[in-house]
Formats: sequence, structure tokens, C-alpha cells
Amino acid sequence: MIKQKPCILLMTRLETISLLFANTLTSFFGNRLDIIRNHMQERLHPSVYDEVDLILVSDTSLLHDQPAPPSDIPVLLARRTIDINKLDQLMDLTPGTRCLFVSNSIEMVEGAIELLFHLGFSHLTFVPYVPDTETPLPEKDQIDVAVCHGLRELIPGHFENVIELGHRPLDLTTIFDISRLLDLSPDKANLYTADFISDFVHIGRKLTNSVHNERKLNEKLSSILNAVHEGIIGTDATGNITVLNKEAEKILHITEATCIGRNVAEVIPEFLILEVVESHTEVTKQVLEFRDLYLLVTKIPTFLDDQFLGAVITFQDVTKVQQLEQEIRTKSANLGLMTKYSFDNIIGKSPSIQANKRVATKLAESDFTILITGENGTGKEVFAQAIHQHSTRRDGPFVPVNFAGLTESLVESELFGYEEGSFTGARKGGKMGLFELAHNGTIFLDEIGDAPLSIQASLLRVLQEKQVMRVGGYRVIPVNVRVIAATNCNLMEMVKKGTFREDLYYRLNVLPLHIQPLRDRPDDILVLIDYFLQKKKQRLSFSREVTEQLLRYDWPGNIRELENFIHYAVVIAEGNQVELSHLPERFFVGHVSTPPLLSNRNDTLEDTIRYLSRQGSLVDYAAILQVLSDCYKRQERIGRSALHARIESPTTLTEAQIRHKLTVLDRSGCVSIGVKKQGTQITAFGQQVLAALLIATKG
Repeated sequence: MIKQKPCILLMTRLETISLLFANTLTSFFGNRLDIIRNHMQERLHPSVYDEVDLILVSDTSLLHDQPAPPSDIPVLLARRTIDINKLDQLMDLTPGTRCLFVSNSIEMVEGAIELLFHLGFSHLTFVPYVPDTETPLPEKDQIDVAVCHGLRELIPGHFENVIELGHRPLDLTTIFDISRLLDLSPDKANLYTADFISDFVHIGRKLTNSVHNERKLNEKLSSILNAVHEGIIGTDATGNITVLNKEAEKILHITEATCIGRNVAEVIPEFLILEVVESHTEVTKQVLEFRDLYLLVTKIPTFLDDQFLGAVITFQDVTKVQQLEQEIRTKSANLGLMTKYSFDNIIGKSPSIQANKRVATKLAESDFTILITGENGTGKEVFAQAIHQHSTRRDGPFVPVNFAGLTESLVESELFGYEEGSFTGARKGGKMGLFELAHNGTIFLDEIGDAPLSIQASLLRVLQEKQVMRVGGYRVIPVNVRVIAATNCNLMEMVKKGTFREDLYYRLNVLPLHIQPLRDRPDDILVLIDYFLQKKKQRLSFSREVTEQLLRYDWPGNIRELENFIHYAVVIAEGNQVELSHLPERFFVGHVSTPPLLSNRNDTLEDTIRYLSRQGSLVDYAAILQVLSDCYKRQERIGRSALHARIESPTTLTEAQIRHKLTVLDRSGCVSIGVKKQGTQITAFGQQVLAALLIATKG
């Protein structure tokens, strides 16, 4: 049986801690994680480990009396934080107050005292005590107050003054470790930290009520500020900076000494502080771009007796969370979105191709959008991959998108993703889009001229705002993506006809790169032939007449056609010599001859159908072949526009999609495509494939 979701085993001493951990994990991961709870040191049966992918323990000693877990199951010690809402009870204590800190293990009590010291409570004297151990119990007159984390029953009865700090929840770093080990995206990390900051702001508001103790409170506040892993800036009523913590200095690359007393609008204009100073209203979870970072910013006004005091700005660098998400995305999807080509793979000695390589190398060094134009088969994607490989994004993903292969109904969900339940058939848990997958890398928009008008406005918004929103979702997701687009269409003509948006054209055509067709650079033909022969580890000799014919030929399919010709020549040539008689008919009369029957064997036929099924709907291919078969009976060839008009398919195909599918059929030997408007014809092998497809799609 295949496991549907990972499982975690929680091992704690108390059931209350076990429930606290379980509720926290459920709030993060929902029903994507199975949880087994073990508390009060109940003896585990070894078979439990068969279901478990990770063990989370509150104390490593809990494993001592249990069966040893298998070595391939990671064991994680829970790192825990503190409920900040409870800290104000300690803030009222005077320096030197003697506090008996009680817990159920020495590790737990020492860890809690260490955390409080880091939070700025070093002015208090903490005495650890664990009942039923060797830790001594001080006399009543030696202790001013007893402190505990949700274990009040452990405090000896003669200590009447008690501060209850509540059970310690899981630290965010433990959540990230669980997320990484189980490949579960920490989508709610921002909400978790936002709640933490909200608690902190709540304490900050309480502190302002104690004006007489302002200096001491500010010292404590500063300690807490610097213990938090979010940037925090405090301002007065005019927006001048009064507080700036260490994390803010680190994220923004500024110093407290140069910022205190200056206005936020002057130091960090991107934070738009006037939104709060003038309106006195909260602005929460605002994604702002600051230099090369994306920050999640919350701005909260503060008041005392209904008088506006200033604002508290909290922010975090969400690119860190996105990097973790990207790591999980790449690992879980195993997409292998890597480039295969560099500039070394672009072969040619003609002046135009050398100039293209020089220009493309310069373009790679910038981060602006590139538009590559050129006929089919000229190597536009090879250039796009080489540019990515030469850029600073080379370690990020390279995500290709071919608009000719996407139906209008699916293009939006493929590009931008969708949330669970957004439409019938939507995957459980939703799906990230290609722009999200390309985060911190490059997305290659091939055949951009075939992008439906309905999606062009959304593309423009992503290019401008660098944000996407999934279909059926409400959350704006920032993406850091370099866009390279390519087309064999004249986009300017399409703009004039109203089939392509003018604003999108100019947004794409920032850095243009045009690749000349092979017929305009004959110097590259023989060089490419040598390259393809070396690649195939073959040797061929061409007669002078053949060489002249190859140089005279127009090569409408460009480099792709030339490579296919080499495959053909290696198979058809007698010995190593290629003569005129070996050249296909198209080299003389300007059209493609009907390919010979590839094979009558069932395995070849089945392989072809499997190949077609991977390239799209078999129903669409059957519909195309049926029209071509009808034309063949009348000894007619048919052009793409006429084919589009006659085709009968449950799915409406555009001319661009028909062109793409004809290319697939041509590669598999099912059709022959003429040049210069000579139409397309079904082959004998294509008749066999059609018969098989009609049987396969009949039901």
C-alpha cells in the first residue's frame, strides 16, 4: 500500500504538551500530516516505527526505555519558545528578585532559564528545581516567587506567590526542520510569525502605560526586540524612528546610530509610513520590494489614552521562506528544470551567428526581459538556455512554456497554478504554477505569439508587479523571475491587427535578439553538418554535386531540418558516400516526399501511439489524420488553414496548435509536410496509425 502522507511520532512526558504540539502541527500542515502521540512514557510496540517518517521528542531521555527506532527514521529534539503574552508578569519584578523555576526535567528548566536570560531577564535570580531529583529545594524565606511553565502542580504548596508562564510552544525553526525533513511546504509560517509579533506588539502597548518606568522598560524592550527574528522599527507620531532592532539593521543594511531621530520616509521611503501616520489605521501583510528583497511588512499605529503615539513596523525577508519553499518544490516535484545548452553549443562561423552570440552574452549579464525572434528551427530555445546558463540565475530553475501546446482553457492554471477546489478536477492541495516553479530563475515563454488574448493581460500584470495569484486563490505570491520570450511571428503586425496587446509587446521587447534563418547564413551549413556527424560519431563524404545542392537548398526547417537530414543520410547512404541519388525529392522540387513505411511491426505502431499520447490528446491526432486520409483518397494535399476548417474534434484547436501537432506527426512519420504552401499529406504508415487510433479512441 502506498503511503498518502507522511507520519510523525510525538513523544512527550505530559499529554497537555503532546496536545499542544499536535495542535501546532495541525495549524501548519492541516490534514497533510498524520500524527501519532505517545506520552507518560507508554511502551511503544516496534511495529509503530513502520508507519513513522519522523520522531519529535520533547526530551531525548524519553527514548531510553523505548525500542530503538530504525536508523533511517530521523529523531528531532523539539526546540521551544515562550508565550510572550505572559512575560509582563516578570517585567514588574525588581532586579535581584529570587525566582524558584520549577519543571519536570533538569534539561527543561535549564533551557527555559537560558531563554529568559536571552530575552533580557538577567536581572532576576533564577533557582532551578525538579521534584524527586537531586536538585535541592530552598527554604521558603530564600525565595520571593515561584515560576513554572504550565506545571503548577509541581510547585511545593508552601510557595504561595506563583507566576504561571504557560506551556512552551514549538519554535518556528522546529517547524521549518519538520517541513524540510518531510517535504511539506511551510505555507503558514508568515501567519505564525505574525501572531508572535502581534503578541509582542500587545506587550509593547502595555509597556507604554508605565511611563514612570520608561527607561527600564525600554532596556527590556530592546532585549526582546533583538531576540526576535523579524525586523522591528518604532516611530513617534511624526514618523521619526525611535526604535530599530538588530534584525532590522541586518535585513535593511542600515545602522541604528545613523537612523534614530530621522524620518522613516527619508531612510526607507519604500515603507510608505505616511499610510499609518496620516490615517492612524493598520496596514497588515503588505508585500513591498526593497532593493533586491521582498519584505512582508505590517504597520500598526500605537495609542495612549486615545492619543496617537506613533507606529510599530514589523517585517521579514520572505525571500528566505521562498528559498525554503523553492528547495521543497524542486525536491518534491523532481522536475529537473535545468539547462542543457550553453553558448559553446551554438555552432556557426557566419558573421550573423557570431554577432548573435556576442549580443546574447551581453544580454545575459542584465536582468531585463528578452524577446528572441526567428523562424522555427533556428535555435531560439538554445539561445534562451545559453543566456540563462551565462546569467547570475544559472543556479535557479529554467522553466520552458510552449503556448502552442496549451489550450486556452488550461493556460491560466498552468502558468499561475490553482488552489484546491478552484474547479472540477482540481488536484487536492492545489498546484503551483510555472511562474512559481521558476522563482529565482528564468521562465522561457516560447511561441508567445500564440498566447490567447485572454491571458495576455495577466502576463502583463506579472511582468509589471512580479506577483502571481493562483486560480481560485486570494493570496498574492511574489515571484523573482527573469522572462525570456520567443516567437516566429511578426508581433508588430499582430499588434496592428489587434491579436496581440501593444503594451505587452513593449514590455517583452526590452532587449530584442533576432536569429537569421539558415538560408541567410550558408557559411554555417557545412560547419553544422560536421558538428552533427561528430555528435553521432559518424563519417560521411559528400560529392561536389551534393554539397552544391545542400548550399542551394532553402532549409525551411532551418537547423532542425538539417539535423534530421543528417540522420537520414547516415541511414540511407551506401557506405560513407552521399550522392545526389540519396537526397530526398524536396531538395530538387521544393517539397517533401511521402516517407516510406517505417515498419509493419506491432511494437513500432504501439511505440508511435505511446509517443503521440505523450504529446497531447489521441482524439485530436485521430481527427487530423482522418481529414488527411480523406484528402489522400482524392489525391489532394491540404494546407493548415483548410485543415483547420475541416477538422472535427471534441476539442477546438487553433491553427497554431494544429501546426504543432502536424510537426509531431511529421517527426513520427505519419505525415509529410510540404514547403512553400504545398500542403500536407498522410503517409502509408500514418494510415496504419489512424486505424489504430480509431480503435483506441472508439470507446
